[in-house]
Amino acid sequence: MRWAVRWLAGVVMHFRAEVLGLLLTLPCAALGEPRSLTVVPHPLEFDPRPELVSASDKLKGAWVEAVREAGEVVTPSRRELDAALLEVGRRDCRTSNDCLAALAVKGAGLYAVHAMVELTEAGTFVVTARVVRDDGKLMASFTVQQPRGDKKKQLVPVVKLLLVDVIKGLGVKALPTFKEALAAPPPAVVTPPPPPPPAVVAPTVVEPVAAPVEPASKTRTVAGFSVMGAGAAVGLAGGVLLFVAQTQARALMVDARGFLPATADANTLTRANTANTLHLAGLVGLGVGAASLVVGLVVLLTGPSEASVSFLPIAGGGVAVVGGPLP
Repeated sequence: MRWAVRWLAGVVMHFRAEVLGLLLTLPCAALGEPRSLTVVPHPLEFDPRPELVSASDKLKGAWVEAVREAGEVVTPSRRELDAALLEVGRRDCRTSNDCLAALAVKGAGLYAVHAMVELTEAGTFVVTARVVRDDGKLMASFTVQQPRGDKKKQLVPVVKLLLVDVIKGLGVKALPTFKEALAAPPPAVVTPPPPPPPAVVAPTVVEPVAAPVEPASKTRTVAGFSVMGAGAAVGLAGGVLLFVAQTQARALMVDARGFLPATADANTLTRANTANTLHLAGLVGLGVGAASLVVGLVVLLTGPSEASVSFLPIAGGGVAVVGGPLP
């Protein structure tokens, strides 16, 4: 009986060890094994040239093979791809990244890839391709072109080499097998409430104080005496100039007619010209002074000081013109 109990205990302990080892191995294997790169190839598109259309099935198959040969790439089956295309229901994947993103989601892939084959009139193959992630992000785009060369060569092998070059140019093999973690959203900016509007204080209106206006009579009096004073000063200066001129003329022995002696030299002539100039200036000063006295008197005796005075010097004296409204 004891040996049976010991045998049963040994079996149980061995089973527990196996189960424990299995439980420890599975998570480690799951963590250590890299994830597969899942790419959904959109059916190859090409120009509607007869030589391309006639080999459409072979070209589409070569396109899928080129994608799978890029590395550890997992692609959906033909049936799964057709079902994903039918569910997407769009025909603009050639230009729309959103269309390729939807194809990647419906095809259970992380990426979707599209390629277009064109044959120019000059006989050059142009292949344009791009790869888009399932969130619509464009990962890469690439274009390759090559002359067709000898037309006797089979078309499909030539195009497949170009498709392989396109896949390499897109860097499909180096695409990450998972999306990077999304960046944390920026902290919300709390906008402080606006400050209360300032209190409106009615402005105090201060009536301007008018400056006292001097009476017109006082203004006329000041103006009249000012003009008369200026005229007196100018007349006095003119009288002084006349006196100096007469003194110089007597010293030069000028006769009553204003002629010099016949024996006058150059110095005497210069002094005589100076005396004449002083004589003329003195007459002008006396004329202006007299006119100013008249204008000042008119301002004192008449209305507002709207009178105007003009002085015109003339030979041998001056003319004063006085104008203004009558009282």
